[in-house]
Amino acid sequence: MFRSMISVGVLGLLIASATSYAEPPAKEDQPAKEQPKEKKPITVPVGTSLMVKTGEEVSSNDKPGRRFSATLQANLLSGEDVVADSGAQVYGQVASSKEIGRGIVAQHSDLVLTLTEINIEGTMYPITTGSFSEQSTSVILKRRAVVVPAGSLLEFKLTQPLTVKK
Repeated sequence: MFRSMISVGVLGLLIASATSYAEPPAKEDQPAKEQPKEKKPITVPVGTSLMVKTGEEVSSNDKPGRRFSATLQANLLSGEDVVADSGAQVYGQVASSKEIGRGIVAQHSDLVLTLTEINIEGTMYPITTGSFSEQSTSVILKRRAVVVPAGSLLEFKLTQPLTVKK
């Protein structure tokens, strides 16, 4: 009889244990987990202006492909959504440059710059913009390069839409 009481007691414990593990706690009993906010895509349309301030001097003496940095001077907007804050880092490159040569006829120097990337909240996004171009003319044996000093304000326009997840 003692043995059967132990068996019934152990069996009762096993059933009670199995029941408590079989059912997950109710949803109300679980701690609330904060779900990460799903980022929605925001598209900045073609033709949107980007006003930037150059971080270093760029000139027609620089070879095509040379990269330069700049800082966004106004918020980049898509409608009323702020896509990039003023102060965001922007990068560009010398698209073409031509240094004037020495000669008897008038010659000129050309400098063409484009923007290639923008840093938005730590993520680099490729951008395609129209170009900023300057030209200088020189006559008979003078050399003049086109120079865009550091701190110059330049305006570029997007030629392809920019889509950012925010």
